[in-house]
Amino acid sequence: MSLSRQFGLGFLSVLVLVFLGTVWINVNSTRSYISDQLSSHAQDTATSLGLSISPYVGMEGGLPVVDTMVNAIFDRGYYESIELQDLDGNALLKKVNPPKPEVVPEWFMQLFPISPPITKTEINSGWVMAGELTVKSHPGLGYAQLWSNAKRTFVLTLVLFVIGTLLLAILLKLITNPLKVVIRAAERIANRDFNPIEYEPKTKELGLLVKAFNKMAGVLSKQYNELTAQAHAYYKKAYLDPLTQLGNKQALDNKLARIFTKTEDEPAAGFLVLVRLSSLAHVNELEGAAIADEYIKNVSKILLTVTKQKGELFRSRGADFAILLEDMSDEDCLSVLESLSEQFKANNSDMFKNGYAHMGVAHFGADTQKALLLEQADSALTSASNFPNGWQLASNIAVQQSHQSWREQLKRIINEDAIDILLQPVKNFDNDTLVSECLARFIDSTGENYLPMAQLIPESEKLLVSGELDKAILRKIVSLLSKSPESSEYKSISINISTASLSSLDNVDELVDILKQVRGKSKNVIVEIHEHSLHRCFKNCVFFANKLREIDCKITIERFGSSISAFAHIRQIRPDYIKLDGSFTRHINSVEENQFFVSSLVSIAHGLNIEVIAELVEDKDEARCLHGLFVDYVQGYYFGKPEVWS
Repeated sequence: MSLSRQFGLGFLSVLVLVFLGTVWINVNSTRSYISDQLSSHAQDTATSLGLSISPYVGMEGGLPVVDTMVNAIFDRGYYESIELQDLDGNALLKKVNPPKPEVVPEWFMQLFPISPPITKTEINSGWVMAGELTVKSHPGLGYAQLWSNAKRTFVLTLVLFVIGTLLLAILLKLITNPLKVVIRAAERIANRDFNPIEYEPKTKELGLLVKAFNKMAGVLSKQYNELTAQAHAYYKKAYLDPLTQLGNKQALDNKLARIFTKTEDEPAAGFLVLVRLSSLAHVNELEGAAIADEYIKNVSKILLTVTKQKGELFRSRGADFAILLEDMSDEDCLSVLESLSEQFKANNSDMFKNGYAHMGVAHFGADTQKALLLEQADSALTSASNFPNGWQLASNIAVQQSHQSWREQLKRIINEDAIDILLQPVKNFDNDTLVSECLARFIDSTGENYLPMAQLIPESEKLLVSGELDKAILRKIVSLLSKSPESSEYKSISINISTASLSSLDNVDELVDILKQVRGKSKNVIVEIHEHSLHRCFKNCVFFANKLREIDCKITIERFGSSISAFAHIRQIRPDYIKLDGSFTRHINSVEENQFFVSSLVSIAHGLNIEVIAELVEDKDEARCLHGLFVDYVQGYYFGKPEVWS
C-alpha cells in the first residue's frame, strides 16, 4: 500500500471516529437532558394535579370532577399514564397513551433508549390520606426532540466531515507530491538516470529529503562519469593509434581472434586489405616528422571516406594500415579497392618518390587459418607496388551469384518460411541457463543445406530486404515460442534485430507488433540490439527500446565495447544486459590489456545495475578468467553448442 494511501486511510479513520463520536456524545447528552426534563415535568404535574384533586377524592360524587381534571392534563399528550389508586391499591382512575411515537425509527429508540420517569404523590382528604396519584411521562416527545436534534447534529457534523476530508486531501497532496517526485527520482536512478530533482518543496523536512536525493544522484553520476572516463582513457591507450585514432595492432589482433573463433554455425568470410604508405620513410627523412604525420593522417581520412562503415580500419604499425571487410561480397570488395586506388592516384605527387600507397588483399572463409591469411595478404602487399593500379589480390575474385539469383533466393526464404532456428544457451558459472539465443539459418532450394550467411546477409542489405527477412525470422520465433510449453527448457529466448531493420521507424513498429503476439510470454524475451545500431540509428533504437519495455521485453546491447562511443548511449537505452564483444573474451586469460578493459566495463555496468554476458567462451581458462572479473553470464561452445529448435 502506498504511503499516501496509508496517510489518507489513517486520517480518514480518525475523521470518521471524530464524526461518529461527536454525534454519539451530542445525542447522549441531549438524551440525558430530556430525561431530566421529563422527570421534572412528571414531578411537577404529579404535585400540582394531586393538590388540585385532593378536595374531591374523598367527596361523595367527586370522582367525575377528578376525571375531568385529569383529562384536562392528560389530553395534552405529555404523559404515558396517569393512575389514581385508593389506599387498598385499587385503581380509581387510569388514563394510558400509546408508548411509541410514530415519527421516530425503531432502531433509533433501541440505540438511544429513554426510560420515562414515574413519580408518585399522596392524595389527602383533610388530615386523612385518601389515595395515591402516579404520573408517568410519555417518551414520545422526548424521542421526537432527540431524533430532531440527532438529525441536525448529523447534518452539521457531516458537513464539517466533508470539509475536513477535502482539507485532508489537499494536505495529503501537498505532503505526498514531493514524495512522489522523490520516488520517481529513485526509479530514474535505478534506471541509470542521475538527473537531479528540480522540484523544491516548501516543507523543510521534505526539502531536505529532496536535497539528499540530489546529492546521492550527483555522487552516483560523478562515479559513473569517472568510471566511464577511465574506461575511455584506457581504451584509447590500449586499442587506439594516437595519431589517427584508428584501432591499433592490439585491436586488430583482438578482431582477428574473434573472427577466427566463429563456428560452422556462424562462419567467417570477407577480405583483409593491407595498405602500406609506399613513401613514408622517404618523406620522413627528407621532409621531417610533421609532414610524415600529415601524410599518415591524410591516408587515414581517405580510408575512412571510402570505406564508410563498410569495414573496420586499423593502423597496425608505422606505415601499415589494415582494413577488415567482413561479410562483404566480391564485387563490393572490388568497388572499394578501385575507389581507394583512384584516391591514392589523385593524391600522388613528386614528393612521394615510391608512390602514394599500395594494397594487398586476401580473401578468408570458414576454412581459412589466421596465419595463412596474414601471410597471403602480406605477400600480395609486397608485390602490389609493381602493379599500375597499386593493389594485388592473393587470389582471383569471382562473383558467386548474381543479384537476381540472390533476390529469388531471399524471396523464396521469406515466402516459404525456409528458416531454421538454432538455440545456444547463455549460462551462469553454476551452469544454470539464463536464456537461449536464437540463431537463424536459411535453407537452400534443395532443402538439405544452409545458405552461406557471409554472403546472404550482405546481399539482403544490398537488395533492401533485410527488414522483411528480420520480420520473417521473428514470426518464425514467435510461432515456435507460442507452441512451446511452459515446462520447455527454451521458455526464455533472446532475439537479434539487425541494424538495417532498425533504420526505419515503420519497420520498428512492425517488429513491435509481431512481438506483441507473445505478450503473455514477453517477460521471457530478450531483444539484442547491435552496438553498431546505436551509432547509425540511435533515435530509432531509443524508440524501439521504450516500446520493448512497454510490452515487458528485456534488452541487451551486443558486441558492446567494440567502439569507444558505446558508453555515451548506454544510459539512454537502459539495457538489462550488455554482451561483451568477442574480441575481448578470446584468449582473455593471456591478454592483460583485455582483462583490465573488461574489468572496467563490468564495474561500469554493475554500477548501472546492468548484468554482463561474455560471448565466444571456448575453453576453461577463458571461463575461469571471466569469472574472476565478475562477468555474470557466459556463452560459447564450452558451455553449449547451438541446437535446432523444433
